Amino acid sequence: MRPEPSPMFTDVDRQDDPHPTWTFRTGLVAYQESLIGGQLVGRGWNGAGFMAPESQRIDTSQHAEPQAFTLEVDGQSLRSHWSLVSEEVVSVETGIEFVMALAHAHRPVSVKVHTQLDGTSFMKRWLEVTNHSEAAVPLSAAGSWSGVFQSVTERAFGAPGPYRLGYFQDSHWGNCGDFDWQEMPYAGYRIDGYFRRDRHRHPMFILNNRETGENLIGSLAFSGGYSFEFDLDDGPARGTSRISFKAGPAGPAPLRVLDPGETIVMPALHLGLVIGDLDECINALHDHTRRSVFRPLMPGKSGLITSGIGPEMEVTEEAVMHEIEMAAQMGVELFILDASWYAEPYGDWFATAGDWEVNRQRFPKGIEYFVESAHERGLLFGLWMEPERLGTASQIRKEHPEWVAHRYDDTPYETGLIDLTNPEAVAWVEANISRLIETYGLDCFRLDYNVGFLEAAGYSERHGWQENRYWRQCENLYGLFDRLTRKFPDVIFQNCASGGARTDLGFLRYFDHTWVTDHQIAPRSFSITSGMSMALPPERMDRLIGYGQYCGRTADIDFQGRLALFTHATMGWYHLIGAKPNLAQRPHVQRFVRLYKEVARPMHGQSRIYHHTPTHDGLEPSGWGALELAHRDRSRSMAGVFRLQDPAEPVYHMRFKGVDPGLRYSVRFDNEDTEGVMDGYHLKYVGIPVRLDNPLTSQLFVAEAVT
Repeated sequence: MRPEPSPMFTDVDRQDDPHPTWTFRTGLVAYQESLIGGQLVGRGWNGAGFMAPESQRIDTSQHAEPQAFTLEVDGQSLRSHWSLVSEEVVSVETGIEFVMALAHAHRPVSVKVHTQLDGTSFMKRWLEVTNHSEAAVPLSAAGSWSGVFQSVTERAFGAPGPYRLGYFQDSHWGNCGDFDWQEMPYAGYRIDGYFRRDRHRHPMFILNNRETGENLIGSLAFSGGYSFEFDLDDGPARGTSRISFKAGPAGPAPLRVLDPGETIVMPALHLGLVIGDLDECINALHDHTRRSVFRPLMPGKSGLITSGIGPEMEVTEEAVMHEIEMAAQMGVELFILDASWYAEPYGDWFATAGDWEVNRQRFPKGIEYFVESAHERGLLFGLWMEPERLGTASQIRKEHPEWVAHRYDDTPYETGLIDLTNPEAVAWVEANISRLIETYGLDCFRLDYNVGFLEAAGYSERHGWQENRYWRQCENLYGLFDRLTRKFPDVIFQNCASGGARTDLGFLRYFDHTWVTDHQIAPRSFSITSGMSMALPPERMDRLIGYGQYCGRTADIDFQGRLALFTHATMGWYHLIGAKPNLAQRPHVQRFVRLYKEVARPMHGQSRIYHHTPTHDGLEPSGWGALELAHRDRSRSMAGVFRLQDPAEPVYHMRFKGVDPGLRYSVRFDNEDTEGVMDGYHLKYVGIPVRLDNPLTSQLFVAEAVT
């Protein structure tokens, strides 16, 4: 088995040779910045832990935009004329934080550049910006991190160049996690989300240098409009390449209007460097987010098998009790009552959102009856709510039409998006969430967010400026959930946003896990699961087995259950009220529950995930899909092989990545219900041929080290 990881190493070193130069070191990653001629500029990255001397740092005079952050005030780029005011290193819970204070020579603005190091391959960077004038100041562009990534001499000529860019291609509902690579042209290249594109694209990128094996991985902690910009040119001479990047919020200017004396915080960018393959990049990102982003796993409450009932059917008292009874019988541990509990029987749950009182015609005994019934059967209980929206038929919308956000053409959002730049609306949202948690003693709170495509998200009037709403809206939303999670530390907070429309690290730091899609139908369910388990650790993302959201429409039941093993598992309903339980189906579900509880869940928080088939062509993928979840000490590995839609080769060769070639393993072949002992060397380098003759079927292997 692998030895324990080496101690976490973090350090910030300053050299004046001749310019003030700071080297940030975390694990084996080193990043250097200098203050030269009033510009804070990036001087280079190293993935082997080495610090470059001045002679080997990037010559930023050869680059058009070397500055390490982006800030534009009142139409003027503040790329230069900065002076150092102070610097300090402080200890934080996960490592160290370096804070550099800069003052501008010509504008009454200062910045504090925060860089947090946690011993992983990633750093977290954000800026504080303060307006020192007596007048409002508009920010027309902002980004916490930018600059030159590399300036290299190519060893191979011709097209394509040395770089490719990996990101989630599709931004629409039902295709989250559509990861693929694009060749990086010798030109500018921009990736957008929320603003200019739809909101189902997770804000993450991987910039890969195929000649050196280096990968720059970024994840933006922001739930509003954003852009990742890259520029590759052929350098100052033939045979060279230089590439720069920018990352930050995007929208119509101004993005923010600062009051006199106001200090604002820019969205953070989590940025890392990995020399290795795609899975090494992904697992390094997961190590960082587990350590420095997500709420700690709660003993006895994390990874619970969840079930519930939602508006795919008419939600009656009888239907809810039927589902609670069935959930208890199937080994479920948490039951959630989803949308419609506040609407009249056969009413419109979407249009009445905002009237957050239980409808006694629908549920004469109230919600407390279901809470007690779930607890009596050993289940925790959770409740769904969509607090950021006022439906068109809601009473509260009639009382407070001014709370509904407006577009730039002054028309209200039909979906009823609440304007959270309005302090009264923020207080109302927070009070209602708090009231429901306290009134019903909720074990779990499920958030939803069905607002549709927001385009530019509208504006708010501030000091005569039309401030774009995204940034302040997100900031107030984060503050709201920061207060709620502190007030209710033992409550499970689950996120959903039309599935996976809000999965960024800025928002998910307040949640225990999240839905990543509302599309559960195979074969696309595999590509969504595969892609989103790159963006997020597997235990933080929910997937479904059952007929909810039409999951049961295609694929055999083992395909559905095995896919959910690689995530935080949720089970839907299996038979209608009055129908007999399917005794042929039940053993499959019971086996899935046992495998999840005994094999998958014990690895949560300590797992490595391997994407054997990371990219897929087309909306409905064909061929083969394979995922592997292994304990970080390589004592256990679980591999699922999925035959997708045709065409497909007749056999897939499964070579394990998460095993130790020096160990022997007891390997379970789940289709055959048999076990055998195999060498780790054979599993890793020779592999197991898998033959599945029919689309939407699967095989599962569980390898346990033999001592």
